Amino acid sequence: MQRYTILFFAVAALLAQDFHLEDGDRVIFFGDSITDQRLYTTFTETYAVTRFPNRTITFVHSGWGGDRVTGGGGGGIDIRLKRDIAAYKPSVVTIMLGMNDGRVRAFDQQIFDIYANGYKKIVKDLKAANPGVRITAIRPSPYDDVTQEPRFTGGYNDVLVRYGQFIQELAAKENLHVADLNTSVVAMLAKAKSIALEDSRKIVPDRVHPAASGHLIMAAALLKSWNAPAVVSSVSLDAGNRRVAGSERTSISGAKFERTVSWTQLDEALPMPVDMADPIMALAVSSSDFQTSLNRQIVQVTGLSDGPYTLRIDGSEIATRPASSWAQGVNISTLHTPMWDQAARVHALTLEHNSIHFARWRALEVPFEKDGLATMQQALSALDALEAELVARQRALAKPAAHRFELLPGGSNFRPLFNGNDLSGWHISRVNHHGQTQGWKVENGAITGTQDRPGHGGIILTDRSFKNFEVSLEINPDFGCDGGLFLRSSEKGEAYQVLLDNLDGGAIGGIYGERLKGVETFMPQWQKWYKRGGWNHLRARIEGDTPHIRVWLNGIKITDWTDTANHAAEGATNGMIAVQVHAGNRWIPGGKHRFRNIMVRELE
Repeated sequence: MQRYTILFFAVAALLAQDFHLEDGDRVIFFGDSITDQRLYTTFTETYAVTRFPNRTITFVHSGWGGDRVTGGGGGGIDIRLKRDIAAYKPSVVTIMLGMNDGRVRAFDQQIFDIYANGYKKIVKDLKAANPGVRITAIRPSPYDDVTQEPRFTGGYNDVLVRYGQFIQELAAKENLHVADLNTSVVAMLAKAKSIALEDSRKIVPDRVHPAASGHLIMAAALLKSWNAPAVVSSVSLDAGNRRVAGSERTSISGAKFERTVSWTQLDEALPMPVDMADPIMALAVSSSDFQTSLNRQIVQVTGLSDGPYTLRIDGSEIATRPASSWAQGVNISTLHTPMWDQAARVHALTLEHNSIHFARWRALEVPFEKDGLATMQQALSALDALEAELVARQRALAKPAAHRFELLPGGSNFRPLFNGNDLSGWHISRVNHHGQTQGWKVENGAITGTQDRPGHGGIILTDRSFKNFEVSLEINPDFGCDGGLFLRSSEKGEAYQVLLDNLDGGAIGGIYGERLKGVETFMPQWQKWYKRGGWNHLRARIEGDTPHIRVWLNGIKITDWTDTANHAAEGATNGMIAVQVHAGNRWIPGGKHRFRNIMVRELE
């Protein structure tokens, strides 16, 4: 087994060296509305930036909805090639055209000939204008004839497959690289359909434009064609013989083999931040080979005694698995680790800098290109500088950091605070300044709170008190509801409050001193991580006599705050956990705040 592991590491390392994108490359994504969605392209960019953080690779996303090989709304093809590709002096260009060219009808030779001749012209002109450019010709992504019935005999995707065969043949003649974004997506759709028909139809909801889930699988196909490595990092520890057995794309230090196996790990890369809490994304990923082929972040520990073991990273619980699973190796890439958190932030910057470029290009450069405005170049340069600043932040954030790993015997230390059926273990405060609302119910497995009459709020508290702890729960407030999660609360509701204010000017995950003097309110950046209209996971940790509070929203740490002193009522260092319905007009009439899957972990 060890010989095969070493061989795998060696082959994977060799493949990483052969990744198609090199240091210094500038990549242009060119295409129609599917490229214009900026989804498979931004997933590809984030993969490259996080998997190869020491390479400087720049990306420009130049898709235009409705484009064909002859051009479209952004101008004719000659204009598009000059303005949207050649101007950036690319070393790599991807081309994905065909969805519009086939006209969504049965194969027509005359229509195909226009496509074939136009595509050949694009390749010829690209090579002439950009000597040495490496072109990736993309076989068109699918029209969904899998989860829905074809509209005519054979279906439109068969036409696109035929167009893709032409691209394959042209690539052989013109020495182009080829990526097939059709075959793997069709296979994924077929498997997803067999698992959940209705959800599978949401992967490509209009049969043409994939949702993010479909784009991720398309990005995977492009990346695999570029010889992208599967491994983020891999570590193997032998607890029985008290040694580090092997590692790949990471460095291990400070390993200890006691009752708890612990070590410090500094990876060379970050995982792809896949949101498996999104059921459509989870369906697409589980129906594909994405995890095994591109997103392997393996923790393997052999020689453990039988029983469950819980992995903690930087003190946070990540996963509980039996010893047999750890011995085989657990892929932690989609779990909410600090590395996942960091990669998700990188991806947010990928999206942000591309939004700036899109605004520059589509709102200024193209509409005003013939107007001769004296200040236009100044405006474009300012947006270029802003985008460059965001890209610099993206690259800096993509650098991995060291983390402390602990594998402890036993299951999770989180214990339920709410049984999902009734309010056992909770009580309504009769002395809280927000009121004594009786609008607390259990509905659909969630504690639901509302004002029982206009302006009349209140809090509901745990019967138990806690000192240093971490609380995990899901929240789903109606817009216009001002609530909170109270930490170390008194019966009167004097507490450190995690704000849960889903209203204009509100904040989720901020810190406020509820009836506490001297607490400076902290307002985090939270909007980009919040899923409006649905359930959101929140985790809050409070520890220390002088409280140190951290808050995670949907796996992203948005708050890391320490008070200047202990400002709790009467200097308390423990208290109850509570959830709040705000009094007064900071509550929409009839609105509800919902809390479910409430658990607590007391800290050592």
